[in-house]
Amino acid sequence: MNATPSPSPAKRERLPAIDILRGFVMAVMALDHTRDYFTIDRCNWMDPSETRPSLLLTRWFAQMCAPAFFMLAGMGVYLSFSGGKSAVVLSKYLLKRGLVLILHDITVVRIAWDFNFRYDGGLWFIVLTTIGVAMIVLAGLIHLPIRWIVVFSAVIIAGHNLFDAWNDKELGAFEPLWTMLHVRGGSTFLGIPFYVTYPLIPWIGVMSLGFALGPIWTLEGPVRRRRFFLIGFGCVMLFIVLRATNFYGDPRPWHPDPDNPVSLLAFLRTKKYPASFQHVLMTVGVLLMVLSALDRIRMPGAVSRWFISFGRAPLFFYVIHLYVIHGLAVLAGWMQGYNPGEFLELYLYLPKGFGFSLPMLYVIWLLVLAICYPVCIWFDRVKRRSQAAWMTYL
Repeated sequence: MNATPSPSPAKRERLPAIDILRGFVMAVMALDHTRDYFTIDRCNWMDPSETRPSLLLTRWFAQMCAPAFFMLAGMGVYLSFSGGKSAVVLSKYLLKRGLVLILHDITVVRIAWDFNFRYDGGLWFIVLTTIGVAMIVLAGLIHLPIRWIVVFSAVIIAGHNLFDAWNDKELGAFEPLWTMLHVRGGSTFLGIPFYVTYPLIPWIGVMSLGFALGPIWTLEGPVRRRRFFLIGFGCVMLFIVLRATNFYGDPRPWHPDPDNPVSLLAFLRTKKYPASFQHVLMTVGVLLMVLSALDRIRMPGAVSRWFISFGRAPLFFYVIHLYVIHGLAVLAGWMQGYNPGEFLELYLYLPKGFGFSLPMLYVIWLLVLAICYPVCIWFDRVKRRSQAAWMTYL
């Protein structure tokens, strides 16, 4: 079976389940980034004296964000096929879109995090760079049969933990490349320092997996919901077995500790940078089961429409929510008597003592969503009315 389905002359309608899920995880992402800039509590999975379960669960839900972005992006590419786009046209689009995302990451997104133009430490490649590179890789993969894309995804996602023991500092000239692929950290290439937050592996595999799951959307409703649920349930069950036995798939083993009240929650503390096989199983499995449930929605309610507004303008929401959160942090710091100049930094370097408790954190998060909501609705309407080709890349 080739990746390209039979083109359909009719434009495929947007699927509410995808927009709702994407919008929901983006709202959760905003919560996690609000936590970065506003929480005064520490999030330590293993020390109950420093951690509250409510904060741990807040952080755990945020683990769903990156897997959802990559998987849903892959599904969206497949749905573009079924909407009638040719492989050649789509490949060109993915190449350009990938480059645009990388450019956004090192410019407007970087400035949003820092609120300065110093570029301390060189280039900083965050999640948009990884999404962009994954799209560039997918631009080539879409010309392959689906079965080969499945194999590629499985090898990347399940096999990369075999290389956890590699020391990138011993790879010589290949050390910068390995840092981009599999290490969260810094390196130097051609004299330019850079820092990688989301290593490319296994995320390129998660996006191609989303593409390979795309044909399920062409099935009848009850069949596709059952298919998504069973695949997701199987992933979660495999995660539980691997995690409980410490057999394979995560470099940080889990050990039950009756004297530690967060030991059970630590079961969920899989490695995210780079995302381990267990991490992908846990998150993608849950996401697929949620997607199965959301697919039953035909007439979205008020809450669903909020998420849809975010899900239809993902890049726009991602950029503006960072500016809103950081801007509110500057304002809150000024109101508490701090020098606003102290907040023109990444959240790691904000003044000591600044921050709020978890309940106030949720209030600020809701304020962030309330600010972003009407702006995202406006942008979605502008984008749908516009005939400009460049708008499709935003």
